[in-house]
Formats: sequence, structure tokens, C-alpha cells
Amino acid sequence: MEPEPLALSFHGFPNLPVELRLRIWHHSFVPRCVELHARRSHYADDFQHGGVPKWQSRCNNPAALSVNHEARSAAMEYYSVKFPLATGVSYDCAGDSINDPNRVLYINPAVDTVAVLGDLDYSRISRLLTSLRLSDPEGKGLLSFAVSASWTYHEGAGDTIRMLFKHMFPELVQFIVFMYDEKMPPAEWAGGVCVLEDCSHTDYYKRYAMGRGQQMRDGDKWMVIGKKELGVMELTFRHGW
Repeated sequence: MEPEPLALSFHGFPNLPVELRLRIWHHSFVPRCVELHARRSHYADDFQHGGVPKWQSRCNNPAALSVNHEARSAAMEYYSVKFPLATGVSYDCAGDSINDPNRVLYINPAVDTVAVLGDLDYSRISRLLTSLRLSDPEGKGLLSFAVSASWTYHEGAGDTIRMLFKHMFPELVQFIVFMYDEKMPPAEWAGGVCVLEDCSHTDYYKRYAMGRGQQMRDGDKWMVIGKKELGVMELTFRHGW
């Protein structure tokens, strides 16, 4: 006798006790990795004249925000930071400094990892992390932060990065560098989710560890930045939620 196929829907869900439904919603809230990037600049962008460039992202918000009022309320309580994103215009038009009122990225700074694409910009990163801390109802700020390995290519990068986070963002628990050097997400990626994956078995990880990554090491281990040893990972871009 063949087993019955698994059901793809559960029509009795609305009849469950509220407490049980909320527990189920919360089980869908998993730690995420969300990317932030700046689009290519246009000569008329406000930040070219002294303003501050805004951020963009192609990551989807958690699916629970789009299910019903109950799920959305639970998700908004969990993902407590509403991070404003710039208007999604192409680089041949001005508009990088204009926030889109309908486009925000919901983040839980206690469990989510923010991955910033592109080159090192201490001033901009300082403003970003300060903004996330001020927006956090708990007042703690982001605990897990990831940047491109290209940040670590300049001389003295390890000591500079370690001192920056020690004195300016002591709340940081995990600092990660990822093996993706581009300033923008892949052109073929229309949006979805980002994933940080172990890449210690790859040749490019070994080349980094033996080459440019040497200044990020303390002896035979990666240096501690924040409260944990530096993570070196691969950043992948996937479709879906």
C-alpha cells in the first residue's frame, strides 16, 4: 500500500487557537542574509553635491508580511527595523537620494546578517550601522555584518577593521567577509534571497587564506573581530523567499 502524498495545504489552520497559530508563524521566522548596495551614480544625484547616498536591495521581505493581518503583525514585531530603501531607478537617471515610501527592508538586527556589496567606505558604513542601532527598539544594533573580501585587500586592513568595530560598534558579534567583489548583485538575479555558505573547500578560499587574507589572520587562525573569529564565506543569490 503506497503512502498518501503529503498535503500541500492545511485548511484547518484558521481554526487553531491563536497562541498555536502565532507559534507556527514564529517558526517561519528564520535568520536571513540581506544584501545592500548602492547603484551606479548619476551626476545629478543629491549626494554628488554634499548629500548622503541611500541604499538599495533586491532581497525579498519575509513571506509572512504578505499573508494576512495576523501573520503581518507577528512578522513586524519580530522584524522590528524598517530600513528605508532608495527609489529603484537605473543609473542613467537621477534619484539615488530619494527614498521609496513603498520599499523598505524589514530586518531583525539580533539574528539577520546585513551584507554590503562593493568597496570599503568607512564613513558610509558608520552611518549605516549607527542608523540600524538607532532604529532598533532594543537599542543594540546589528550583531552580524558581512562585507566583500575586497575590503581586506589594502595594507593594514585587518587592524583597521578590528579597531573600527571595537571602538565604534562594540555590539558586533560576528564579522564576515564573502567572496563576491562586484558592487552590484548579478544582472540575471531579479531578486529573492541571499545565502552565506561555507567555502573552505574551494580553491579561491585557499588562495585568499594564503594571499590577501593573510593580514586577517592571527597565527594559524582568522582574527577575532567583534566577539567571534572572522568568517570567510561565499555569498550566493537565489530566487524565492
